[in-house]
Amino acid sequence: MDISFQTVEGRFNYRVAGLLIHDGKLLIMKDQNQSYYYVPGGRVMLNETSERAITREMEEELSIEVNVKRLLWVNENFFIEATLREKFHEICFFYLVELKNQELLSKGNEFTENENGKIHTYYWVAIEELKEMNLYPLFLKERILELPTSVGHIVETK
Repeated sequence: MDISFQTVEGRFNYRVAGLLIHDGKLLIMKDQNQSYYYVPGGRVMLNETSERAITREMEEELSIEVNVKRLLWVNENFFIEATLREKFHEICFFYLVELKNQELLSKGNEFTENENGKIHTYYWVAIEELKEMNLYPLFLKERILELPTSVGHIVETK
């Protein structure tokens, strides 16, 4: 069971995200009918560690295996999701991950995956170009330029 639940006041999400960087590019994604980009990841399941969750999510979404290098940030994010128009309170653990093999790179700079009927389009984008994109959460646009050596805690309210 995913740790996500609806209340009268909005939705709570516990999620993980993986920063996959190759040749100065970050892998980001966008779903059909959405106006914004984000990094791959998903919800943590009950009784699952966040580290196990990011490896599972990368397997499910991209059919790849990753090595988890380290936890970068814990993000408390309060926002209204643009597509659903739903108020969110989200806790997200951002991990730096690396590919176990290079197969994903053969798909090119833009490719589409079907995850159980949900269409995701992935893009390898130069890190310096992220500032100009509609990428969430917003802190990534700046903080991706210099990855921390210890875990950071970031709170965003919108």
